[in-house]
Amino acid sequence: MPIEATFAHPQNPFGELGQPLNREKSIGQLSVKADTESATTLIPLEDAYPDGGLRAWLVVLGCFLYACTVFGWGLNWGVLQDYYHTTMFPNTSLSVLGTIIGLANFTMNGSSYLFGGLGDRFGYKKMIAISCFLAYLCLLASAFATKVYQLFLFQGCLLGLSQGIGMPLYFSLCSQWFLKRRGLATGIAVSGSGIGGGIETLLMRQLIVKIGYRNTMLTFSSVHAVIWIFAWFLLKERLHPGLNPTAKKRWLPKKITGSFCSVALSMFFGVFGYLTPYYLSATYTRQMVTTLDSNSLLVTVPLIVMNFCLGIGRITAGRLADIFGATNMFFCSFFIGGLLQMVFWTFARSYATIMVFSVLNGLIGSWFMSLLPVVCARLFGVEGLSTITGFMILANSPGQFVGTTIAAVVLSSSGNNWTAVSLYSGSMQIMGALCILYARFNKERSIFVKV
Repeated sequence: MPIEATFAHPQNPFGELGQPLNREKSIGQLSVKADTESATTLIPLEDAYPDGGLRAWLVVLGCFLYACTVFGWGLNWGVLQDYYHTTMFPNTSLSVLGTIIGLANFTMNGSSYLFGGLGDRFGYKKMIAISCFLAYLCLLASAFATKVYQLFLFQGCLLGLSQGIGMPLYFSLCSQWFLKRRGLATGIAVSGSGIGGGIETLLMRQLIVKIGYRNTMLTFSSVHAVIWIFAWFLLKERLHPGLNPTAKKRWLPKKITGSFCSVALSMFFGVFGYLTPYYLSATYTRQMVTTLDSNSLLVTVPLIVMNFCLGIGRITAGRLADIFGATNMFFCSFFIGGLLQMVFWTFARSYATIMVFSVLNGLIGSWFMSLLPVVCARLFGVEGLSTITGFMILANSPGQFVGTTIAAVVLSSSGNNWTAVSLYSGSMQIMGALCILYARFNKERSIFVKV
C-alpha cells in the first residue's frame, strides 16, 4: 500500500492550496508521481541535484571553455574594429564597422530563443555540435575576407547565427547540476567570457601585427575548433528526476506574468549600454592619450584588463548571488555599471583613470549576463530553462545589434564628445536596473531578503 509523505517542491513546498505533496513508495521499489502536463516535482528539491562532484564540475569546465571562445571572441572585437578602421578599411566609418559585431550579436541573441527550445526538445549536445561546426566554417571563411560586405556575412550574420545555436544551451546547462551553489557554478562557467576575452584580445593584438590578418584568423579558427571538440566531451545533460521527460515542451511559461515581462524589459534596455566601453575602448584610449603609439599594446591594455576583470567579477557575482540572492545582484550590476559609466567614465581622461574605470567596469558592470539563467531558475523554475533563458537573451538582441552603433553615432554627431557617449550608455543600464525592480519586489516585498 502506498505511503503518503511530505516533500519539498521547487516553488511551493506545500503543494496546491497548502496541501502536502504525495509520493508513492512500495517494497523494493520507489516511484515518483509526476503530472504529465505540468511535470510537477514530488521529491525533495535538495535531493534532486548533485550540487557538486567531478561530473558536475567537468560540465562547468566545458561551459567555461565555450564561454572563453564564443563570448570571448565578441569581447575582443575592439581590437579587430580598430585594425579594420586604421589599416584594412580606413575609409569606412566606425559606425559601419560597429554594425558588423552588432549584427553578429543580434543574430546570436535573436536566434537563441528558437535554438534554446530546440535544445530542450532534441538534446543539448547535438545542437552544440552543430553550432561549433558552423562557427568554425565562418571563422575560417572570414580569414579570406577582403571586402567589408564579406565581414558582414562571415563575422556578422552567419557567425552570430552559428553561435546562437549553442549559446542558450551551455549558458543554462550548469543549472541542471547545481542548486545551493548554482550562482557560483554559473558564474565560473560564464566568467570564461571575460578571461577568454582578455586572452584573445592580448593574442589578437600581437598576432595581427606580427603575422597579418589572414594568418591570425586561420590560427584563431583552428584553436577554437580544438577547444570546442575537447569541451564537447566534457558536457553532459542531466534532467531533473522529478520532471516528466515525455511532458509537452512549452515555448513560454503557462502564464506570462509581470515578473516575466520585468526581466525581459530589463535585458532589453540595459544591454544598449553594456557593450559600449568594450567595443570603443581601444579607440577611446588612443584618442584620449595621444602620446601612445597607435600600434602599441598599451592602446589595448585597458580592454584586456576590463575583460580579465569581467571574468573575475562574474565568479564573484555568482558567489554573491548564492549569499544575497541572484535577483538582488542582477539589479546591482545594471545600476552600479550605469553609474560607473555616467560618473567615472565621463571624467576618465588620463591613462591611469581609464585603467581604473576598466577594472571597476569589468568587475561589476557585467554581472547580469552570468546571473540571467540563475535569475530565471529562481523566478520561473528549471523546467524548460534553456527556452526561457533563450527568450531573455532574445530580449537583449536589439541592444546587442545597435547599442554600440548608436554610441558611435552619438560620438560623431556630437563632435567627438565622449561625455555624450558615456551618459547615453550609462543611462540605458540604469533603465535596465529600474525594470528588474518589479520582478524583485513581486517575488519578495522585503528589501533585506535573499531573492
